[in-house]
Order: sequence, then C-alpha cells, then structure tokens
Amino acid sequence: MERISSVRILAKDIRLKKPFRTALREEKEAKNAFIIIEASGGLKGFGEAAPLREVTGENLAGCIGFLNSLRDDLIGAEIPNDLNKLLRRIHRFRGFPAGRAAVETALLDLYARIVGLSLADLLGGRVREYLETDYTVSLQPVEDVVKEALEAADKGFRILKVKLGDDPRRDLERVKALRDNLGYDVGIRVDANQGWSPKQAIWISKRLERFEVELIEQPIPYWCLDELRMLRESVEIPIAADESAKDLGDVLRLIRIGAVDVVNIKLMKCGGPLNALRISDLCEEAGVRCMIGCGLETRISITTAASIACIRDNVSFIDLDSPLFIEEEPVIGGIAYRGGGRIELLHGDGLGVELAGY
Repeated sequence: MERISSVRILAKDIRLKKPFRTALREEKEAKNAFIIIEASGGLKGFGEAAPLREVTGENLAGCIGFLNSLRDDLIGAEIPNDLNKLLRRIHRFRGFPAGRAAVETALLDLYARIVGLSLADLLGGRVREYLETDYTVSLQPVEDVVKEALEAADKGFRILKVKLGDDPRRDLERVKALRDNLGYDVGIRVDANQGWSPKQAIWISKRLERFEVELIEQPIPYWCLDELRMLRESVEIPIAADESAKDLGDVLRLIRIGAVDVVNIKLMKCGGPLNALRISDLCEEAGVRCMIGCGLETRISITTAASIACIRDNVSFIDLDSPLFIEEEPVIGGIAYRGGGRIELLHGDGLGVELAGY
C-alpha cells in the first residue's frame, strides 16, 4: 500500500502539423491540462484533460481549477484503500468531464503500476491485441480532401473518417470525388459535426447510400433527438451519435427512443474510462455498437481509450488518430502505431507513458 505524496498540474500548448477544421471550429493547436499523481514509493500516474468547450462547455481554466480543488483530497490518500472513495468524490460533480477523466485516469494508472498490471489488464483483460483506427480528413475544399485521402491510403490506412457539414451539395461532391479516386477498397465514414438541418440530413444521407458509406456521425444538432430517430428510420446507413451522446444519461435517452445505431464514446465527454465502460456495457445490452473516439489528445488519453477498446468487443469503430496530427508529441511511450491504422498496446505497467520532462 502506498500513499499519494504529490500532485502536479500543468497546462501545455500542443501544436498541430497543420490546421484541423470541422463544421464546429478550426484549430491550429490544442491547449490541454495534465495531472501527475506520485506515490510515496516514487511511482507516478498520468492523466490528461482536453476540454471540448463547444460540446460540454468546459474550458481549460475551469478544468485546471477543478483539478486544483482536489489536491487536499488526493494528498495522503492510500492506494488502493482510498481509491473508491476518491473516485466517488471526483464524480460527485456533474461538470468538468475532461477534468474528471484526467484525474480518474491518473489514479487508475498509478494503481495499475503499483500492482504491476497494464491498465487493460487491471480493468479485466484484453479481448483483442490490436486495433485499426481510421484516419480523419478535415473539412476542406474537394481537391484537398482527395489529396489528403490519397496520401493516407498510400500510408496504408484502410478507413477514412471524412469531416463534412458546411454544405450538403459540396459534401456530396467530396464523397463522390473520394470514391472516384480511391475506389471502394477504402472504407469511408462521414462526420457532419451537427452541420446539417434535419431536412438536409435526409437529402444527403439518401444520396450517400450509393457510395457505401459505413456510417454517418452526428448529422444534425445534438438536441434534435426525435429527428435523429426519424433519420435513422429513413436511411440504410448506420447513424452515430457524438455530441448527442455526452454521458451515460444521454446514451440511455438515445437508446430508449431508438435514435442511433452507434454511440461515439469519448473520455473527455463521459468523464473517464470507468464511465466509458459503463456506456459500452449499456450499449451492448441494447444491441447498439460503439465507436471510441477522441479530440486533440496526446498518447496519455489515447492509450487510455485504446485500453478500453481492447477490453470491449462491442467497440466496433476506432477513431484514435490524434497523435498523428501533433507536431511534437510531449508524451513518451503508450500505444504504438504499426503502419497504416494498426494500433498496438504495449505490455507495460499502467499506461506505460511518461510526460517528457516530468
């Protein structure tokens, strides 16, 4: 048994290789918070918060304030004896999902290192040894979409996630151009990030069917749940919820009304890996498949998300490519990209990560 001896909280600017654009925003860098929880024996647990302000309302300053408010609870706590008490205290808050995800991840990472297990093994063990992520093509002119998609395919990626949502007719041109240039050996998923109205969504979804699109993610505004159900009933392509599925309560509502085929689980929306597992289990019981997704996150959070995907076989869609877009990754270790979209979890203790310089 060890006691928590120190807690460090810091913010970092994460520069991207090039601007990343969706129907919601354009970003040139991410501003993420990190927490390092150290035990008396010298072992450290790492967590990351990448707040999704447009989705959850959480910003970096609020997230850091929340993490700092937990210092007195964390310092001196015994691991594992006080772990459940700490987790209950963290999750008594309804807000700050990225902050809660960060501190929960750091505590679980520390616990796993203390007992000498990987996070995946601590949480029940793997049902698969590797994952295949898609490659995200941001919202841009048609010719640039095709250029980036061809480059990704040349690198071995077999699945693309294409950002749409500025105009349905231009969006249709993007997908048609991709099929004209790539053929049908590369899978295509599309994500409108709430960019279409319900009428527009029906119009374009019917026309996307002939291009063998694997799924349509968050086609309409997050609050249009009945319209999402009607869209699902009107088209053959599976409908996925992202912004409409922030937490367990949201997912339960979507399932009850039959609004979706797929739920995109993100640690920064749901509050951490344990809630991610709860959502996955709820979806499996209801016959709804899951995607594990991410924002602009480093390998700390991505390794956590990959660990969840490796222990749940109803996570059918993997969207964990954000480290590929970071100019200089501040994290050492974690998942390994083995060419194309293949992701492997390495067999180390905890997450197997370190924050460079800490």
